[in-house]
Amino acid sequence: MDEQQTVRLVPSRHEEWHLRYTGMAGRLAVLLPGAHVEHIGSTAVPGLPAKDVVDVLVGVDAADVVEAAHRLRAAGLDLEGERAHHCWLSAPDRRSRDYVVHVVEHGGRPWTRRLAFRDLLRRDADARGRYLRVKEAAARESQGWDDYTQAKSPVVAELLGEA
Repeated sequence: MDEQQTVRLVPSRHEEWHLRYTGMAGRLAVLLPGAHVEHIGSTAVPGLPAKDVVDVLVGVDAADVVEAAHRLRAAGLDLEGERAHHCWLSAPDRRSRDYVVHVVEHGGRPWTRRLAFRDLLRRDADARGRYLRVKEAAARESQGWDDYTQAKSPVVAELLGEA
């Protein structure tokens, strides 16, 4: 997918997305022994429409984040970006994403926030509804993935703050 293309949401395919996650989690376990791996994002929430891209969270020691990301790049994932203690990769590549893999510090703020948000959406129908409305508007109005993500950030912060 080109960064400037409109983001498209599809109806929930939770069982399919879970199977895809399981396959990638197995691959990651071989490539990064001892890493913690979780299914995150809307594809991890039953019944929630999402981009047809499975988000995977990989937790490692803070000092190992960049090294782990480079190991995944060497294994064929596309390293899209690096920040302090957060790298993200796509598979098969950034133009045709089936997966986005986030490598972060296990137990750090990005790890705990992403899991807390996933768990909130799984258990709270009102939060899920609020988030879905914002996602749908962001998908209609955004000019690419970065724009889409930024448009959702305020409601994510609000929902986590209320939880």
